[in-house]
Amino acid sequence: MTKKHPKLASKFMIGAAINLYGKTKFVKKAQLSGGDAFKRLKPPYVVVANHAGFADVGGLIMSMYPNCASFVISVTQMVQWPSGIKYMGILPKKQFTVDTSLIRDIQYVLSKGRPVVIYPEAKLSVVGTPNPIKPAIAKLVRLLKVPLVTVRFNGNYLYSPRWTKSTHKVPVRMDVKLAVSPEEVGKLSVEEIHRRILDDLACDDYAYQLENNIHIEDPHLVEGLENILYKCPCCGEEFAITAHGNELKCGKCGMSVTQNSLGQLVGGKFDKVVDWYNWQAQCVQQEVSAPDYRYQGNFRAEKLVGKKYADMGDATIVHDANGITATFADQNVHYKAGTFYTLSFNNDYVYLPTADAVYRFRRQNCVGCTTKLNLAVERQTALLEANK
Repeated sequence: MTKKHPKLASKFMIGAAINLYGKTKFVKKAQLSGGDAFKRLKPPYVVVANHAGFADVGGLIMSMYPNCASFVISVTQMVQWPSGIKYMGILPKKQFTVDTSLIRDIQYVLSKGRPVVIYPEAKLSVVGTPNPIKPAIAKLVRLLKVPLVTVRFNGNYLYSPRWTKSTHKVPVRMDVKLAVSPEEVGKLSVEEIHRRILDDLACDDYAYQLENNIHIEDPHLVEGLENILYKCPCCGEEFAITAHGNELKCGKCGMSVTQNSLGQLVGGKFDKVVDWYNWQAQCVQQEVSAPDYRYQGNFRAEKLVGKKYADMGDATIVHDANGITATFADQNVHYKAGTFYTLSFNNDYVYLPTADAVYRFRRQNCVGCTTKLNLAVERQTALLEANK
């Protein structure tokens, strides 16, 4: 049976959403700026942007209008939205998997003179800096043979950090750049396109905050950050960090650090969230490099069925030199080492797709274990690629 073409974004619905919601949400609270460059660009083209929250989605929609783009999004995100989302220009994809039908959908949208937006990190920024971006996105851009526009958002992570449900009133700036011009399409190498994407999307929101003297006053400033900064830099204990107000504290040794309104950590080994996180990554790399490395965690398995997740019972996830093995409901789902270059995860869940299904696993304990598992997968894959 012939596959149906994707629905193009409805200009009426996009316009209504901007008038009813976008102007208040993104112009006033996120203080969005820098999107005027889109008025000088004529589609079709592909947009690649960094991703830290919903403000970059709304920001792109508003800035590109009346040109209405189709957005490549994860099927795990679609289940959170009403069915009407399909009229907003959605191209669903199972994360970290090869999907040739998606390429055909993208080509169809471009053939209709519409832009396509892709977030090459495939998930939200963890600490306000880019996640790994693979060369595959550059191969796709070269294949599509249309101009490439890069959009870097600064401040979006500060506006809505992935580890908290709160938002902050901060200036969010868009840097829009024609990265591959119509004259360069089909001429540049994959390596050059990839380099330009990496350069254009390089960012650090905490550095942006400090450089622009952006003060964030919030009585619950770091609550939730213990899900990301899970390892004590003083005693080395994992999953013992707690957060209250603006203070992070180790439940084992008593180490205490506060975050000020400029995003700086005070009183501890690191004065930047990014440095603490990168130190954790180095520790994990040492672990996965050992021949006897093994992580095991207790989770609750769920399988995406239609628009809901069905409970599959208790699960155990083991990560070792062979990869990831999830055991639940009398079955083993195995992903060999190198299958994923990064994981889709949040404070409570790790998402693991297969060719036939999407599973998510809810942690049963150990605040921060989803972050560690993601780091372990990223470092293991990087080591495997380095040793090829």
